[in-house]
Amino acid sequence: MTTYFISDLHMEKIESPIANTFSEFLKHLNQNDTLYILGDLFESWIGDDNVSELSQFVIDQLNTLSNKGIRIRLMHGNRDFLIGHDFCDAASIELINDPYIIEINGEKAMLTHGDQLCTDDHEYQAFRSVVRNPIWQKDFLNFPISKREKIAGETKDASKQSKVQKTMEIMDVNPDAILKAFKENAVEIMIHGHTHRPNVHKISNDQNKLTRYVLGDWSKESAIILKWDETGIELLDLADSH
Repeated sequence: MTTYFISDLHMEKIESPIANTFSEFLKHLNQNDTLYILGDLFESWIGDDNVSELSQFVIDQLNTLSNKGIRIRLMHGNRDFLIGHDFCDAASIELINDPYIIEINGEKAMLTHGDQLCTDDHEYQAFRSVVRNPIWQKDFLNFPISKREKIAGETKDASKQSKVQKTMEIMDVNPDAILKAFKENAVEIMIHGHTHRPNVHKISNDQNKLTRYVLGDWSKESAIILKWDETGIELLDLADSH
C-alpha cells in the first residue's frame, strides 16, 4: 500500500505533455494505493456543467483507477475551487476539505493546497475570501457558461498582471502561518502545493521537529510527486524515471 500526493498540474488541454504524463502516472498505481490531488488539477474550472474533452478524459481516467480499488481524494486549489460533487461523483472520487488530516504508519500529516498560508499576499487573500463565499459561488454558477468563461479569462489576466508586481517572498508561505498551522492541527508533517517550489523543509522548535513537504507544478520538463510507503516519504520527479 502506497500513498501518492500530487498538485498543480494546471491541465488545460487534452493534447498536452502534462495530460500524457498524468495518464502514464496513473497506470502505475496498484490496487489499495491511495492518491491525493492537492488542488489545481485543472488550470481553471468554471463549473461541473462545463463538460469538455479534457474533463471527460480525466473523469474516465479516475474512474478506471477507482474501479481497480484505488482510493482518490481531491482538494480544491486556487484555480479549480469550483469543482463540485457532480464531477467527483462522475469520477468516483472523494472531495476533501482544506486542511485535511491523515494518518499513515502511525504518523499524522496535514494536507493543504497551500494558498491559505501565503498570508503576506493581502490582495490575493482578499480575493480568496470573496470567491470562496458560497453566495458568490452560487451567483457565479448561475451565469451562462459564456459569461463565466469571460469572467474567468479576465480574472486570469488580472492575476498574471498582479504577480508581475509582487516579490517571490510575498507569494510564498508565511513562516508564522506555517508554525500556527502545525500547532493548530497537532501534526509534525505538512504536505502542500501552490507555491511551485518543490522542497523538503525541516523546522525545529522547542517541542519537536517539523517537516514540510512542498509539491511542485507539472510541466513538459518536470512532474513532482510525493510517495509515502512503509520505507518513508520521498519527493520524486517523474521526469527522472523516463
